Amino acid sequence: MPACRWCPLAAALLLGLLLLGLPQVTGQGAEKPGVCPELQAAQNCTQECGSDGECKDNLKCCQAGCATVCHMPNEKKGSCPQVDGGIPILGVCVDQCQVDSQCPAEMKCCRNGCGKVTCTLPVS
Repeated sequence: MPACRWCPLAAALLLGLLLLGLPQVTGQGAEKPGVCPELQAAQNCTQECGSDGECKDNLKCCQAGCATVCHMPNEKKGSCPQVDGGIPILGVCVDQCQVDSQCPAEMKCCRNGCGKVTCTLPVS
């Protein structure tokens, strides 16, 4: 019985079609923009992710005590200052921003003590 002269071509075509159907690999260790917020320590040490590339959309792989979780990042470094109840001291009682990128320089969009948000200097 003669060898199939179309077999190598058919095998290459089949392999090409299989590869086209696979999801695109986007670099499992790729660093996504933004900064992980300070998260409360998780009850258990579940490792939900090992790198940003393992998290959906624009979520980042962040530390939560001994756990790692996919979480929405802050846009700028630092944390918002702690706001205690009582008289608001961080700004007027209107929303002045929605996200960090709307604030100048290193300022962040943070709660101001009266249920609204304003641009303020971050801590640490």
